[in-house]
Amino acid sequence: MSKSISELRDLLNQRTNEATAELEKIGKLSARQRMDVIFDEGTFVEIGAFVGSGDADSTDGYGAVITGYGSIDGYLVFAFAQDYSRLHGAMTAEQTAKIANIIHMAADKGTPLIGVFDSAGTKIDDGLTSLDNLGIAISTLSACKFDEPTIAVISGPCGGSAAVFASMFDYKIIAKKTGSLYMTPKNILENKSLTDAEELLGNGFVDIVTEDDESACKEAADICRYYSTTAADNVEDSPEREFSASVIAGEFDMHDVINELVDKGTFKELQSTHAQSMITGLGFIDGILCGIVANNRAKNNGKICPCGAKKASEFIDMLNRTCLPVVTLVDSEGTIMADKAELKGLAKNLAGLAEAYANIANDGCSGVTVVIGNAFGTALSVMGSKSLGISMSFALDDSKIGIMNPKTAVEFLDKVEDESKVEEAAAEWAETYSNPLAAAREGFVDDIIKTSELRARVAASLLMLGT
Repeated sequence: MSKSISELRDLLNQRTNEATAELEKIGKLSARQRMDVIFDEGTFVEIGAFVGSGDADSTDGYGAVITGYGSIDGYLVFAFAQDYSRLHGAMTAEQTAKIANIIHMAADKGTPLIGVFDSAGTKIDDGLTSLDNLGIAISTLSACKFDEPTIAVISGPCGGSAAVFASMFDYKIIAKKTGSLYMTPKNILENKSLTDAEELLGNGFVDIVTEDDESACKEAADICRYYSTTAADNVEDSPEREFSASVIAGEFDMHDVINELVDKGTFKELQSTHAQSMITGLGFIDGILCGIVANNRAKNNGKICPCGAKKASEFIDMLNRTCLPVVTLVDSEGTIMADKAELKGLAKNLAGLAEAYANIANDGCSGVTVVIGNAFGTALSVMGSKSLGISMSFALDDSKIGIMNPKTAVEFLDKVEDESKVEEAAAEWAETYSNPLAAAREGFVDDIIKTSELRARVAASLLMLGT
């Protein structure tokens, strides 16, 4: 005789408690615990709790994925979380339908979507149907147009087609202790470390690494808070705060510039160890959420490499989908000149970067660019220039803007016969041809500003562009 709804509910609760204890031994949370971590206390509402597979009296198929919605600081968010303790988180037809349903609901409501991945894959005995299930999930996510971010949390194994699915999300967070993202199983790979969290971050396949399952779920919730309509209420900084000129002195690191520019403590860097000559991340400026893209002169003089161009272009494309403004800080000697860069498709990736910036205006979004230090050659063109349609562009007083590095220019044009005079000739060239005033006269920048005014001018521009 089939169990009553009350009996089945009690069995499910019992199984959840057992699963929690089992997963705790290997440093994981159950799907239910993940929802409790992500959402404000008492706000999570489950959808499809009784959707399962197999025998009607068995609880094995129930809860292999939990779906629902809740509040994060009063902000509506939808989520699904796989549970390794149930069928190893297998993507059955029933579980796929639950995930597809929650994707549609999030897209329809215009809210963020969080997906927590922890699955050994599909059920082998499901045959080709198992691949069809993942295809349905992938096509559903692709077809839905999200105005808010999608966030994948890799809390456990995520391989094969599931890795493809997770990689489609805007932000990808991985738990170092328990998460892995791969197409080829680790036992087949020659380099066993390729699926490790830090390696994935260094290769640009994930955006953030956290220590464990719980902290990964908390990080996903924190990204949602950045997008919340009440996020600006929690920012305590003044748009009139003077930018400290000491930050831009000598051999500075662009991270220090960014942290001085944004509202205190709000910069969240993405892909921090990947293509480090290019910095990407989120931050608030006068309470306005924006994406930050910057060259980092501390790495290869900020020269743009293929991976750096791709890192920036993919980030800007994501910002455009959610219509966040892009703030670009330029300080680059140009592009990497090397065989390896050519083989990795430098021109193709630079084209992608230029197109991403051009699409800011095409998509009705906005951007502000500031030349902090150097802007030479191709870097001047592709890093958010006025010619690509960027809304506002500034240059600092001491910045240098030109077709090429002054020293390279005088050497290329054979301007000096005495090598000891090269530096002197380069300085003269820079004063004449790389002066920001020349760029302003030609309309390549809208204004030349004092370093101390940097924060106030960027904040004012973002406010103007957002009204």
